[in-house]
Amino acid sequence: MKEITIKVPDKKLGFFMELVKQLGIEVTKEDTVIPEWQKKQLDEAIEEHESGKVNYTDWEDVKKNLFAKYNAK
Repeated sequence: MKEITIKVPDKKLGFFMELVKQLGIEVTKEDTVIPEWQKKQLDEAIEEHESGKVNYTDWEDVKKNLFAKYNAK
């Protein structure tokens, strides 16, 4: 089974959903809700990054160091 995403104009949504129902197509509605605590945590992380309070290491450097440490290829 294939999965696709379709954007439908608001004024055509009722018609489209009836058509989907008549065709027997499975519909999954996914509304992503981000909890307030998680938004706050993200805002704090962004603020720390922008202010320079934290020091991040580039992923490529981390990977290179790990490969060297464990003699991996």
